[in-house]
Amino acid sequence: MEGEDLAELLRLRHGVLRSLVEDPRPRHELVDVLPDSKSTIYKSLSQLQDAGLVKSVEDEFVPTLFGVTALARYDTLVETAHVGDLLADFPGDTVDPAALVGAEVVRPDETDAERHLEAVWNLLEGAESAGGVAPVVSPGYVERFRKLIDSGLTAELVLPTPLVNSLRDQHTTALAAVLERAVIYETDMTVPFGVIVTEGVRPQMAIELRDGPFITALIINDTPDAIQWAKMTVERFQTNAVRVESEEE
Repeated sequence: MEGEDLAELLRLRHGVLRSLVEDPRPRHELVDVLPDSKSTIYKSLSQLQDAGLVKSVEDEFVPTLFGVTALARYDTLVETAHVGDLLADFPGDTVDPAALVGAEVVRPDETDAERHLEAVWNLLEGAESAGGVAPVVSPGYVERFRKLIDSGLTAELVLPTPLVNSLRDQHTTALAAVLERAVIYETDMTVPFGVIVTEGVRPQMAIELRDGPFITALIINDTPDAIQWAKMTVERFQTNAVRVESEEE
């Protein structure tokens, strides 16, 4: 079966397949538990069987490994569709799709332009430690981040070299104070978006998307897959980065 045909079949028949993944059963029992008509269910089973997604075993229909895998891929697509417009301009290997499943999207709007920024601070204020990568630092970030550091947050951040130079010029005192308690690295790599990953009572990760200096959205997730991806992303940027030392040293 061609990929497009399979996608269309899953769109139409995913409810029947899901029911069998959850509990294999005879055809007549499906009629009792699903809202579809008998003829629709029978047709669905025939199509799913022809596609190799289910098979009949001793009068029961059971999902095949292909069926379980295909349904999982379909669910991933459905659950990440709400961030599709945000990621459309990024290369396909930029973000692991597993990191997006179950994610919450916070977007600024006309009624609350700072909503996404408050979400960042809520995430950091509930953490014991944080790692991150940031392409840009918004006005007010440095002082507020300094207060979090002073209250006990430990952090390791990777910033592009031009951003580090700008912080040295415009926020010299605050940067020096942050460097007393946090580790900052500078990198020559292109940083396409911001990533934060926290540890503590509730580990979380966030992807900060921007259009130049403007934040377009914050994608927040707390699944193990998302947190693992975020940690690996931060570590990748740290690999060839250089630690920033205080100007006084």
